[in-house]
Amino acid sequence: MTLATRAAAAVGAALLLLPATTASAVPATSRATVLQAHLVPSGDADGSGKATVRLRPAVRRVCATISWSGIQKPSAAHIHRRSDDQVVVDLTGSVTGGARCVRAPRALIRAIAARPGRYYLNVHNATYPAGAVEGTLHP
Repeated sequence: MTLATRAAAAVGAALLLLPATTASAVPATSRATVLQAHLVPSGDADGSGKATVRLRPAVRRVCATISWSGIQKPSAAHIHRRSDDQVVVDLTGSVTGGARCVRAPRALIRAIAARPGRYYLNVHNATYPAGAVEGTLHP
């Protein structure tokens, strides 16, 4: 066996030890459902905004990036179930500078991903404690 052949065999063997990079090799924990919400005034007629929500049931995480304009400084943000207005995910850190990701029950995250229109996100502030802006979640 020549030196070049041995080198090629060694490189080939080393490549077999590297992790696969195909989509099928991506662990389930990195998969996410991304939902959007265009926030419109629910209290503050001057308000608007946008939210991007990443649902990661495998790791029981909900992450959000929320932007707003035309409202006073937000004090809270939540995902609510539309049928009863109950808060199901507290995303306050996304608007106050805290954590953008929170833990939530896997079953809840899957329910939101399966039927996002049954949920809405709203942003609260001192002037509009019931919500300055809100928007229904959608894919």
